[in-house]
Amino acid sequence: MVFRISFVNKLLICSWTGAVFTATACAATPVAAQIQPQTTCISSTPGVNPYASSPQSGAIMLYQNYASGIINYQAARQAALAQLGENVAHWSDHADIANNDQNMVRIVVTYLDPVLVEYIVLNYVLMNSNPDSNRFTTMLTDTLNKLKDRNETLFIVTVTTQVYIPQAYNGNVLTVRFPVWDMVLVNADGLKVTPVHADSILDENIDITHEPASGLVGYPLAIMHQGQCIWVMDSWTNNLTLHVESVILDNIDKGSWFWNIHYRSLVASDNNQPTPTIDMSYDPTRFNKIVEPPTPSWNPNLRFDNTDWRMYWEEMGRYLWGLIVSESPQ
Repeated sequence: MVFRISFVNKLLICSWTGAVFTATACAATPVAAQIQPQTTCISSTPGVNPYASSPQSGAIMLYQNYASGIINYQAARQAALAQLGENVAHWSDHADIANNDQNMVRIVVTYLDPVLVEYIVLNYVLMNSNPDSNRFTTMLTDTLNKLKDRNETLFIVTVTTQVYIPQAYNGNVLTVRFPVWDMVLVNADGLKVTPVHADSILDENIDITHEPASGLVGYPLAIMHQGQCIWVMDSWTNNLTLHVESVILDNIDKGSWFWNIHYRSLVASDNNQPTPTIDMSYDPTRFNKIVEPPTPSWNPNLRFDNTDWRMYWEEMGRYLWGLIVSESPQ
C-alpha cells in the first residue's frame, strides 16, 4: 500500500547462450532524515552485496524436481509462474495517482531481489522442455554475478495507465514527470541516498498516452559517512522506503509520494514449497514473457476495485521477465 504524504536500456549482456539482459508502502520517512553528500565505497562487511550470495531459493528445488521426474512439465511451469508472481508482489509497491475521476497513472517500484531474479531465470529456462540442471545453474550463477559486479541496489520503475490512446484524454497528450534522480532510498537510521544510475527514459517527460515506460534505477550499496564506509541497507533494515517530493501529471504537481517494500527474505519459507499439482485454471499461453505491463483496473472508490491481484502480479512478473531476459533459450 502506498500513501500520499503532504510534504516523497541495457542492464546486462549475458555471455551465456547469447541471452541479452535489459532494463528498458509503509512507515513514514523520518522528518529529520537528511540527504547525505554521496561518495560511494566498497564495504568489506559480509552480505553487503545481495547478489554475491550463492543461489538458494526454491527455484532450484523446483527445477531439480522437474529434472528428476518428480513433477511434470506443466506442473513445473505453473509453479514457476505462481512463485514469480508471489515474489513480484512481495518485492513491489505501487502508487495510483489520479489524473481525474476517470483515469490515473500507476507507478510500480520493484526491488530486484536475488530470489526474484532466480524465478525469472527459472521461467526462462523452462521455456525449453528438455531438463538440464547444469544449464539452469550456470545461467543462474552467471546472472547473479553480472548483477553483483554492478555494486548497486537495483530497482525497476514501471509507469502505466489504464488505456494508451489519446481519445481517453480528450485527444490530449498526458505526460508524467517523475524526478527519478531525486527519488531517495531511506535506511533504518533515516539516512537518505540518491541513485547512482537511472535509465534515461525515466528522466524524460513520459508520454503515457501512447505506451507504458520502464527503467532501471540503481543505488549505492555503501557510502562514506563521517569518515567510514557505511552499508546503506544494513542488518537493521526491514523496509526499503523510496520517496519523491513531487510527481507531475500534465503540468500539475500531484504532491509527494513514497513506496515501502518489506525487506525480509523469502528464502527460508521458499525452500519448503509443497510438491505442485496441476491447476486446470491456469492458461498455458501465460507461461511466456509479455512485452507490456498489466493494465491497471482502477476505480477512485477502492470498494469497486475488481483487480485480481494474483493475476496482476503474475502478469507483472511476465513483463519483468521480458525486460530482464530478451532471448529465447538455446
